[in-house]
Amino acid sequence: MNQEQLSPAAGDQPTPAKGIRSSLPSSGKRLLLSLLGFGFLILLILVAARPSLLKSALANFENTLQPKAAPLPALPAKISEHPAEGPSATIQQQATLSADAQARNFLTQFEKSVWAASLQDWSPLHTDIPCEPFRGRMVGAGADRQWSHRCSTSRQLDAAHWSFYVFGLQEPLLDRLEQFDVTTATLPEEALRELQSLLQSHIASHFGTGEDRSGPKAVLTHQVSWPRNVRWQAPDLEIQLDLVEFDPQRKEGRLRLQGRHRALLEALNEDNRVQSVGTSDYSYEYYKTGSGIDARLADNLRPDFPDAADMLMKEQPDLDPQMHEALQQKQREAIQEQLQKQLQKQRQAAPAAGQTRAIGAFAVGAPQASTKWKAEQFYTALMRLLESAKTSTSDQQPLMLWAADRLAERLPSVIADDKSLNADWTQWRTQLAPFGVSYAPSPDEDGTMAYTGGVLKRIWTDYGQSDWGERAFLVLQSHGWDMGPACAGGSDQFRAVIQHGLPFMEQHPKSPYQLDVQLTLAQGYETWWSLSQAVAPTGDEYGEAVEPQKYQQGAEEARQKAIAYYERLLQTAPQSDHAAYARRVLPRLKLGIDTGQRRFYCIYWD
Repeated sequence: MNQEQLSPAAGDQPTPAKGIRSSLPSSGKRLLLSLLGFGFLILLILVAARPSLLKSALANFENTLQPKAAPLPALPAKISEHPAEGPSATIQQQATLSADAQARNFLTQFEKSVWAASLQDWSPLHTDIPCEPFRGRMVGAGADRQWSHRCSTSRQLDAAHWSFYVFGLQEPLLDRLEQFDVTTATLPEEALRELQSLLQSHIASHFGTGEDRSGPKAVLTHQVSWPRNVRWQAPDLEIQLDLVEFDPQRKEGRLRLQGRHRALLEALNEDNRVQSVGTSDYSYEYYKTGSGIDARLADNLRPDFPDAADMLMKEQPDLDPQMHEALQQKQREAIQEQLQKQLQKQRQAAPAAGQTRAIGAFAVGAPQASTKWKAEQFYTALMRLLESAKTSTSDQQPLMLWAADRLAERLPSVIADDKSLNADWTQWRTQLAPFGVSYAPSPDEDGTMAYTGGVLKRIWTDYGQSDWGERAFLVLQSHGWDMGPACAGGSDQFRAVIQHGLPFMEQHPKSPYQLDVQLTLAQGYETWWSLSQAVAPTGDEYGEAVEPQKYQQGAEEARQKAIAYYERLLQTAPQSDHAAYARRVLPRLKLGIDTGQRRFYCIYWD
C-alpha cells in the first residue's frame, strides 16, 4: 500500500511519519527500487530523444503540486504522484483490522486530501478512486451537500469520500477539493474507544489539543465516557472526529473523521443568509399565525373587527377572567371530591390487608384549562370580513381580503378542534364559494380540508397595482401558483412561475418585490434545466420520479436565462441576500454542473 505523509512541504517526496505508519517491508522496498529503476531508464530514453520533453514534464508536474491555498501552520497535505491501492482495500477490512491499523488507514486516506486542488489535477493521480458528478435534489441543502463531484473508495457506508465544490466567480471556474470524510464500519464500543484515542492522538501531534465539543451527553451515547466530538481548527482547515452512531443496547457504533477547507467553511457560514431567500420558507411562513403581515393587518382591523384581529394573532382565545376563576373553582372542588373518595377507599381496604401504618399521601392530577376558537365564531368573523369588503373603501378592501384569506386557511383546523360543533360544514362551504373561498379534500385519509388560495388570487387580480396586490403575487409565485394540497396543479410549477413572473418584471419595475420575483424566475429556469440533467430511477432504485427526457427541449436556453437573471441580481443589488444566493449557484450553472434545483418541481409521496 502506498502510504503518504500528511505534512511534507510541496514538492518533497513522502517520508514516514512517526506514529502514523510503519516502514515498507523489505519485499516492498525491492519492488519500489525496481519500479524506480525502470522509470529512470524510460526517462533517459525520453531525454535522449527530446531534451525539451523532460523540462516540460517537470514544469507541468510542479504546477500540479503547487498549493492552491496558503499553507497551513501544520500538516499541509499534498498530491501524491503515486496512485493509491484498490478502491476500498483498507476501508472494507476495518472490522477485522487492529485499532492501530485502522487509524493508519484513516490517516492514509486523509493524506490524499490536497485542499483546494482541482478535480482535473487530483483525479488523474488517483485513478483507482472513481469520481461522479452530483445528481439529485438540493432544495434547502447546506453548502456541504452542494458538492459538484465526489470521489469515493466504494458505495459502502464505510467509504472514504473526497468532495469537490465550486465556490466563487473568479476565473478559471474549477471545482476544488474542500471536504474529506471517512466513517468506520460498525464496531464494538471498546474498539471505537481505542480507535478514537489513537486518531485523536495522531491528529493532536500535528494540530495540538483539539476542542472537546461533546456537550451534554445525548440519549444514544449516554454510556460513552470518551469524547464524542473533537474539533481542531487551523486557519484554513477544520478537522472533526465524531461518534456519529451508537447503539447503547448492542454497545456498538461508528466513528467519522472529517476535514473541511476554507472555501467550504466560508460557504457554510453564509448558509442561513442564502437559504432565507432561496427556499420556500417565505411562502410557508406566510401561513404561520401571528407572523409577518398579521400584526399589520390586526392593527388596521382591530377598531372595527376586534375578533378577527385576535384570531389573526392568536392560535386560541384568551380565557375570560371570570370564567377562568369559575373553572379553577370547579377544578378545586373536583380534586377535593376525588381525594376524599380515594382516602375513603384506602381506609376501608387497610384493615382487610392488615395495614396499621398511616394512610400515605398522594396527588390527584388537575385538568388544565384550555380553550379553542369556536368554529361558528371563526366562520362568522370570516364571513363578516368578506361581506364588509364589498362596501368598504378601495384602500381597505385588499387589506380586509388579506385577513379573510388568512382566516380561510385556518378554518378547517378550527372546525376539527371544536368538538362541540353542530354546524353544517357543507353549507358553510357553499356560502363561502361565491367569495372565492374554496377547499379541496386532503390527500391524507384523516386530514382536514385544504384551502386553495382563491382569495389571494382575487387580491392579485383586482388590486395588482397596490402593495397588497404585489405582496399577494409574491406569495403565489413562491408557492408555484399552486396553493392546493398534494401538488394539485401538477409537478411542473416552474412553468407557471416563468409564465407569471416575466410580465410582472416588465409591468412592475419599481415594485419592492422585484428582487424576490427575479430570484424566483432564475430558480424557475434553473429548475427546468436541472430536471433535464436528472437520472431517472431504474428498477427498485429509490429516487424522485423525474423523467429527464421530458425537459430536454429548451433546457439549454433555460440554463442561459437562469444565468442571466442571477447575474442581473449581482448587478442590481450586489450586497443583497439575493446576490449572495446567486453567487452560490452561478459557478455550477456556468460550468454546466447540475445544481439539483427543485424548488418549483412538486412531488407528493403518499
